[in-house]
Amino acid sequence: MNQQLYQEIISEILAKKIVTKDEIHKIKLQFCRKYNLDKVPSDPDILSNVDEKFYPVLESVLRKKPVRTISGVAVVAVMTSPAECPHGKCSYCPGGVEYGSAQSYTGKEPAALRAGTNNFDPYLQAKSRIEQLGIIGHPTDKIDLIVMGGTFTSRHIDYQN
Repeated sequence: MNQQLYQEIISEILAKKIVTKDEIHKIKLQFCRKYNLDKVPSDPDILSNVDEKFYPVLESVLRKKPVRTISGVAVVAVMTSPAECPHGKCSYCPGGVEYGSAQSYTGKEPAALRAGTNNFDPYLQAKSRIEQLGIIGHPTDKIDLIVMGGTFTSRHIDYQN
C-alpha cells in the first residue's frame, strides 16, 4: 500500500476525531471498498506513516494491545538456549534439547520462536522485541527484562554472564 493511502486514512481519522478501535476499523473498511484493497491496512502500518506532530494524538488509539505497557513499562522476554537440567527431565516438561527449546517450554511460544530466529542470542532477542514493540506503538524507554528457561541457574557461570 502506498503512503498516500495511509495519509488519507490518517486525515480522515483526524478530521472525524476518531477515538475508538471500532471507528478506525470502519474507516479502514471504507478505504478498502473505495480502493478495492485485498487486505485491511494494519494499525502499525498506519502509525508508521503518521507525522511527528500528530503521533501523540494517534498513538494511543492505533497502539496494538495497549495493556502491554499500561504501567509505562514494556516487558521483554529472552529465552535461554536448549539445555538439559542436571537432574534429568521432569515428566511435566514438554521441551528440551531434542525439540530445540528450553526444557520447560514447547518451543512454540512467541518468545521461544523469537529466540530460535535469533539463534538464542539474548541481545538480538531483546533488540528484536523492543523494535517490535516500538513498531506497534508501545513506549520502549522502560524495559523489564525477563530471562525465560528454568535451566538458566544450572548453566555455567560464563553462560549466565
